[in-house]
Amino acid sequence: MKKRLVAMAMAGCMALSLVACGGASSTATTAAAAAATSAAADSAAASGDTIAAAGDSAAAGDIKTIESGVLTVGMSADYAPFDWLQNDASNDAVMTTNGSYMNGYDVLMAKKIADSLGLQLKITQVEWDGLILSISSGMVDCAIAGMSITSERMQTLDFSDPYYNADLCVVVSKDSPYASAKSITDLKGGTFTSALNTVWYDVLDQITGYATKGAALDTFAAMVSGIHAKTIDGFCCDIPSAMSIQFSNPDLVILDFKDGTGFEVSHEETDLGIPVKKGNDGLREAINGILSGISQDDRDALMEKAVEIQPASSTS
Repeated sequence: MKKRLVAMAMAGCMALSLVACGGASSTATTAAAAAATSAAADSAAASGDTIAAAGDSAAAGDIKTIESGVLTVGMSADYAPFDWLQNDASNDAVMTTNGSYMNGYDVLMAKKIADSLGLQLKITQVEWDGLILSISSGMVDCAIAGMSITSERMQTLDFSDPYYNADLCVVVSKDSPYASAKSITDLKGGTFTSALNTVWYDVLDQITGYATKGAALDTFAAMVSGIHAKTIDGFCCDIPSAMSIQFSNPDLVILDFKDGTGFEVSHEETDLGIPVKKGNDGLREAINGILSGISQDDRDALMEKAVEIQPASSTS
């Protein structure tokens, strides 16, 4: 996924702004969080959701947040269907600290986690390049922003268990000679690209013996335009992004290679986690407790909902 620190601006519709917010450290006690979580659990039970108790998940001690009773989450809002900006509160979008509205899979997951911990959710819009610093400097409690759990990042931050696995795929036109490809070797003779400084672009090195790795492009809009103009045959990205793009571009198809026929990638590159400040074990373990109660079917349903409610402008 986003292997290094790079912002993907979607079709010029999302303005990114680095929001600095601070405040003295405060502590929401495990007992208080557990009590609030009990009410959230009752509500969740009525809707069929499974919620882990915050008190059980915060075995390391108190859940520490920068603002008492609040979970402040950093998101970059540049990566539909994980997160995007929109003009209003439709589809239960959340207003960020700078007054804009944000929605997407990450927002849905943040709501579930905050509710389960009995905390108010506050989302701060932060440029992708600033997310790690915003956590380590105490501007936000965590980030839910499609960040892969790499060994390099783990030197600076602590990560939760994966909250989503973003497998890679290739997107081509329905009328492309590659539309029926069953393996990356079937891409022979084509030209494929992705965004610079992402695992998506890096894995294209695996096809250079028989296909062309084209110059990197800045946005998904540019990649889709490249396919339509036939300057490229396709591009690599993760499956959620491909689903989002296909939603507003039904003339495209997703090549989801399985069982050793696709790109070789490590879990480090496809498992997405929630980073917290180094040493904040109480919050990390509380988040893990919530994630353990969310099944894969529930996660898939959240992603399907995010794709369904995304504005067309977020991926066009």
